[in-house]
Amino acid sequence: MATVATVGIFSQLSQDEQPAFATVDPTAAPPVPSDVRSTGGPGGEVREPVLGEIVKVTNSNPVPMPLDPHLTSMSDIKIIDQAQDVAAAMCMRSLGFTRWKADTIRTWRPEDYREFDTFEYLDPKAAADSGYPRVPAVKTAAPDARTGHEPTADEKSAFYGAAARTTAGTAVPAGGCVRQADQSIYGKAGGDLPADPRSLAVGSRSRALGDSRLREAISAWRACMQDAGITSYQHPVAAKNDPTWQSRDAGTPASAEEKRVAAADANCQLQVNLVGVYKTVRAAYEQQLLDENRAKIDESKRIFATWVSNAKAIIKAG
Repeated sequence: MATVATVGIFSQLSQDEQPAFATVDPTAAPPVPSDVRSTGGPGGEVREPVLGEIVKVTNSNPVPMPLDPHLTSMSDIKIIDQAQDVAAAMCMRSLGFTRWKADTIRTWRPEDYREFDTFEYLDPKAAADSGYPRVPAVKTAAPDARTGHEPTADEKSAFYGAAARTTAGTAVPAGGCVRQADQSIYGKAGGDLPADPRSLAVGSRSRALGDSRLREAISAWRACMQDAGITSYQHPVAAKNDPTWQSRDAGTPASAEEKRVAAADANCQLQVNLVGVYKTVRAAYEQQLLDENRAKIDESKRIFATWVSNAKAIIKAG
């Protein structure tokens, strides 16, 4: 549904965007954000943030980031998503579709609420023993046989607002029950936040991936991998997302080749402190974005709290 889904989906963007980053040319000039301060450099100005001490990452403990205290919680995002389906179901039943339930067409997935980042610590021993980490698939309970219902064309038209009236002649709200559900949570102003902290966090990730300091670390990683006899990958994300093992189920043992590549990858990342450089660079961009948007972030928190309150009331009523 409309826009809180964009709030919820930001946590997973790193996973979704990884195949695209696997094809990035690491020798190309990095994109230069227009709103970062100049530090100078060979051949002209390099508009990148000044870094403090580079954090050394040697385990999977979380590295605190400037925007962490401001992020909307996944549990609240899920409440809003669930409330949208409940509100849409109430709307559908008011149109005469009495068999419609909140899960007849569910607009969210359980995996939407997992947190990801582009680079996380990869343990060398675990990689050598088991290959790349695989997250178990989220199992969704099958619909109850008494309530499971395949939507009809008439119902879908009403749900999505493709028709002004149902076949029985009942007027459908503009935009369908989907839009009416959105408005019951967000109001008529819609679900855009002045400065969504999760969107800003994704922005910091994108900027970090183009930063020259991270690109240097990736070049060092690539040289390390070549020394280990692995020359197929230009980028760590490409190694992790090799199609040969990317589709491997969490319950399926890794192949010997995956273990070999993953172990070399983990050791090289540790050797060049890739994750530490990434987290430090990303934190610098996050701090910039936080400084530039602090007032809007505070306003967004208040707006989001209203959405959560509305969502809880809908779920209670539904």
